[in-house]
Amino acid sequence: MRKYLSLTALLASSALAASVTVNPASTAQKVTGFGGASVYYQSWIKNLPAADQEALFDTAFTGLNISLLRVGNWYQDEDITKIQDDIDIVKAAKTRLGDHMKIQMSSWSAPAKLKPSGNLNGKVDGQKIKSQNTLKTSNSDPYGKYVYSDFANWWKKSLKAYKAAGISPDYVSLQNEPDMEADYEETLFEPTETNEIAGYKEALNAVYDAVKGQTKLIGPEPLGIGYSNFEKYAKELDANKLDGYSYHLYHAGDGNDNSGNNYLDPENFRKPMKAIADVYGKGDKPIIMTEFCPMLDEPREKDMLGLAQIMQIGFTDGRLSGYIAWQLFWGYHSQMIGVCPGAGWDLDGSGKYVCDDAGFKIFPEYHAMRHYSKFVNPGASVIATATDDANLKTVAFLSANGDSISTILINTGSTAIQLDNPAIAGYGLVTAVQSKENGLKSKNISVAACTVLPARSITTLVYKKGAAASTVATCKDETSDSSYVEPIIVPTADVVIVDYTATTDVTTWQAMDDKLSAVTYGTTAIDGIAGYASVPLAGCDQSEETCGYQNQLLNISEEGAKALASCSNLVITMRSQGTSDAYVNVGGAAGGSWVDYEYGKLAAGSKWSETKVSLKKEGENGSTALTFNSESAGIYIAKIVATGCTGSSSIKMNRRVAFNDSKTQAMIFDLNGNLVWKGIKSEALNENGTLKPSIRQGAYILKTKNNAQRVFKK
Repeated sequence: MRKYLSLTALLASSALAASVTVNPASTAQKVTGFGGASVYYQSWIKNLPAADQEALFDTAFTGLNISLLRVGNWYQDEDITKIQDDIDIVKAAKTRLGDHMKIQMSSWSAPAKLKPSGNLNGKVDGQKIKSQNTLKTSNSDPYGKYVYSDFANWWKKSLKAYKAAGISPDYVSLQNEPDMEADYEETLFEPTETNEIAGYKEALNAVYDAVKGQTKLIGPEPLGIGYSNFEKYAKELDANKLDGYSYHLYHAGDGNDNSGNNYLDPENFRKPMKAIADVYGKGDKPIIMTEFCPMLDEPREKDMLGLAQIMQIGFTDGRLSGYIAWQLFWGYHSQMIGVCPGAGWDLDGSGKYVCDDAGFKIFPEYHAMRHYSKFVNPGASVIATATDDANLKTVAFLSANGDSISTILINTGSTAIQLDNPAIAGYGLVTAVQSKENGLKSKNISVAACTVLPARSITTLVYKKGAAASTVATCKDETSDSSYVEPIIVPTADVVIVDYTATTDVTTWQAMDDKLSAVTYGTTAIDGIAGYASVPLAGCDQSEETCGYQNQLLNISEEGAKALASCSNLVITMRSQGTSDAYVNVGGAAGGSWVDYEYGKLAAGSKWSETKVSLKKEGENGSTALTFNSESAGIYIAKIVATGCTGSSSIKMNRRVAFNDSKTQAMIFDLNGNLVWKGIKSEALNENGTLKPSIRQGAYILKTKNNAQRVFKK
């Protein structure tokens, strides 16, 4: 039975008691490896001072003990000198890790000469044309209607050239994100060929015949696993021509398409990961997650637990055998290691992110990866674990020769846990390592019969076969940083977003469709309320193409945006303009990361109703507008208030550089998660926030690396 314990070693705080069982006899899939990518910014690394380079390589390779390094196939024009930086980085890794570390290589684009556009990148004369960014057509290729044989021969030549240069890929993915229309290097493949786009199935057949025996092929490596995206490709492929499966995690389905939000709610991945594992994870072919990151400008402390928990879900329900984070090292801001070559190096070409001091910096996700990669080697098996605490996430690995067990324990809760260390017959605990959010990281802690798992922490316990169990009973919190003051979260007053009983200004409303009339201010008293906004809505089926999503947008203040990010609910005082109840869809827009509507919110036809709208789907940025649509002809809104707001009395805010992302890559998804457009953000939006591209009228999600927002095509 769970109880509260008073622990002097916990500085007079209290901790919950919990237990964990580990069963080495119950084995699942074997581990291929853990690691990160060295893709882009290689020149930054090679321009570091020599001493910093060596220290960086020690930190990235020896420090993490990575067993998978992802690189790109950049052998585009058969000039090996252009990949010298990659050659040097792989050599540094192999010098430290030898054959323990395997190479996973993906292609970003086929050579320009094999594409109709003649261009590695996705745009042709400033325009994105899908049919120009696939393979060229062919009337004589034995594999299909496109130049699959030329593509396969390029891969064959590439592997030969890389091997001669000292890079021998162990796993090859013939195309990074074949479903992703990008401005950068890309080649598009449909699951099977169409009249417009080459087929992944046909390309795999050709590449398999060209390189079989030289490397292992994995795929199909799509952008995300939501909406059965992985399965659309995988089900068309000849499984005998794949040595394993791979995917990315940039969307999870069910509206969970925001990378930053998914990092804070990893459970979004459990359902689609398990669906893939149930079909493709039962044999001996590994499933490797080959790329994912939060897609944010700056690292967050809480992303450490995010990565650790995503991996825990992946290696349990997802039956992953490998996990490769996107940014092993990157320009300054990174998942794991940020690099600055020295004064004057511009991060994005804008002049706003110039780093001055040569060196590198370790970020929180480095430590999350280390809890796995440092202590679990390839060939280990995932073994069964169980716990009686819902906030405690667990996964364990039995080494290939059975001489050690590594157990990763993630306390996702806000209260410390006192754990009686798992008793594993024949094994004794020899190493304990811990990392705490806003505390010390990768710290070796005392080995005892019990371990304190601080709130928001990761702990790895390593057992050795035949080692004696510890007889030391005392356990204490050793990773809380005495210089860090935990924020005290206190309730704050509700925030009024708008109150039409106190203001007559409705100019902040904007009709997002020409079919909608403008919002007006009403003064004729209705049930005692004489001030309200009269909001015309569609009056037709929003799902019908002839109607489309017709939205009214309410722009809100900076204070309101902060409230959306920090409060738990909106309470909207509204009523239908007719005698029947109206049901309204409410969402966020413009600068935030609210990724879906709250559907069917009641505006009663007989009285004013206070309708609650959850703000759970709003991210940390806070939307600067709210959108409303309905099959009803219209509603009245008297007041919108944000409730359940919290503040902090001790949070120190870091200075953030204002970021203009108008020139960054943007993607537009329909409400089913289908990608309908890609390009530069400034080419996506009109000044009034509506969409420019030629797509049908309706509501969409516009995503950049910084956020996702609700947008509309008029």
